[in-house]
Amino acid sequence: MEITILGIGHVVLGLLLSLDVLLTKHRPVSAVLWLAVVWAWPYLGALFYLTIGMDRVRRGAAARQAAKRLVAQRTARRAGFDRLAIDYTRPGDGQPTGHPAQHIFRFTDPAVRPNRVLLGNRVQLLVDGDEFYPSLFEAIESAESSVHLQTFIYARDRIGGQLLDLLSQRAREGIECRLLYDRFGSTLAHLTRFFEGARRAGVKVCSITQANPLKGRFQINLRNHRKIAIIDGRVGFAGGINISDKNYTQIATARDSIRDYHTRIEGPAISDLQVQFVEDWHFASREAPESLLGDSYFPQLPPAGDALVQIVPGGPELKGHGLADAFFGAIVAAETSISIVTPYFVPDEPIVQALRYAALRGVDVRLVLPRHSNHWYTGFAARALYTPLLKSGVRIFERGPPFIHAKALVVDRVYAMIGSANLDHRSMYLNFETNVEVADHDFVGRVSQQIESEIAESDEVSAARHEARSLTRKLAENFCFLFQPML
Repeated sequence: MEITILGIGHVVLGLLLSLDVLLTKHRPVSAVLWLAVVWAWPYLGALFYLTIGMDRVRRGAAARQAAKRLVAQRTARRAGFDRLAIDYTRPGDGQPTGHPAQHIFRFTDPAVRPNRVLLGNRVQLLVDGDEFYPSLFEAIESAESSVHLQTFIYARDRIGGQLLDLLSQRAREGIECRLLYDRFGSTLAHLTRFFEGARRAGVKVCSITQANPLKGRFQINLRNHRKIAIIDGRVGFAGGINISDKNYTQIATARDSIRDYHTRIEGPAISDLQVQFVEDWHFASREAPESLLGDSYFPQLPPAGDALVQIVPGGPELKGHGLADAFFGAIVAAETSISIVTPYFVPDEPIVQALRYAALRGVDVRLVLPRHSNHWYTGFAARALYTPLLKSGVRIFERGPPFIHAKALVVDRVYAMIGSANLDHRSMYLNFETNVEVADHDFVGRVSQQIESEIAESDEVSAARHEARSLTRKLAENFCFLFQPML
């Protein structure tokens, strides 16, 4: 009798979850994989799907959208904001023409709405913590009203301690300091109460997680991967660098050292970066978003330079709209060259096909990936894609140490996208991410130069060498690629 009840329960649960899979998983490989998991492992498969497979945010999405609408209304009322926005979706409608990156923004801009391409920004490339941390610390030391900092990994180490000390000092001096970290990425610091001293000093600290049964959140597979900072609503930072000694070559060991990119931004685009923080902070802390809409957080921002900038959000509630579409649009818009640096390369089929077709039509396509991934299974899955890319003419370079954790895309040497998002399913559909699109001669030139330096430290993968790998290796790579929807 007990076995019968358990069997009936498994069938009922399997049918309910199968309906969810068929309604929400629009990629056949993902749907088939999850149906197999749900039915093959009674109850355990259902638990696995509920915690890992359900990649949408039911609870909290409304709060995020409400916060975003409030901030959008607030920023839209600022005099001069519309004057600095370019609408590339309406060419010839009074919009400026002739910009070298115009053809790319026309493909990416529709994917990122309601954010807009904004004129009048200044953007600086920061390589590794060696350049990022001093710039961040200097900005915090100069803050006059507020410091907003968000990161995925906040390590319990020397850099993490120094940053907490600085935030605590500024909080005691009357500066509003808010620190938001992802609980999964910062597990050790969270469990050891690393932030308690800063809280006592007046720093508002919150952790963000999608897995909190008390709040109706069970998606342990969803993470907030953003790494952004906004100082006084005027200076912003966005990119891929976490708070960790591993990003600082003066401290990191040769084995642990990480190569990464970040940006420092001034100008009107800071408002859209602030939007990202406000909605995430509201989601995590439940502090009313209205309290963060004052002029001190969204001040008048006059032009600071000549760069065109668009903030590109990503998150499970967007279902790829934004990041995935922006990546795809930039690739298909390319006329002469595409350079990509990413630590994890397990993209969806449309992006693989776009890269292949770009190479076939004569575009110089180059990928820079780590020689040895810190997640071996992701490295294996990436190599399963090498054969069709190499046959199409895509050039693949594998960089040796330090581990390349940077995420950058340069198209036609006139456009760059840098941020927290990897070219994999997780960043496109599961994580909350922030990327930055930039069109500026000096900035794009600097990024291109940096990518060239990575290639100089890399080995190019030849089609012959790749095909000569062992049968065991091929089987392992193809097996790991089967789990692409989870990577």
